[in-house]
Amino acid sequence: MKRRKNRSALRMLALISQLGICMLTCIFICVFLGDVLVRKFHQELLFPLMLVIGILAGMRSCYKMIQVFMGEKESDYHETDKMDKGNQ
Repeated sequence: MKRRKNRSALRMLALISQLGICMLTCIFICVFLGDVLVRKFHQELLFPLMLVIGILAGMRSCYKMIQVFMGEKESDYHETDKMDKGNQ
C-alpha cells in the first residue's frame, strides 16, 4: 500500500515537470517564430500574436496531457475495483 502511494507521488512529480517542459517548449517555439517573422516582414504585431498563440498551444497541450494522465488514473482504479469484486 505504501509503495503504491510513493509511486503515485512520483508519477505526479513527473507530470508536473512534463507540464512545465511542454508549456515552455510551445511558448519558446512560437516566440522564436514570431521573432523570425518580425525580422522578415517588419510587422511588429506578429510577435505578440505568436506569443499568444504559443501560450494557448501550451495550455492546450497541457490540458491534453492531464486528460491522458487522469484517464490512466481512472482506468487503474477501475481495474483494481474489478479485481477486488472478483476476489469477494
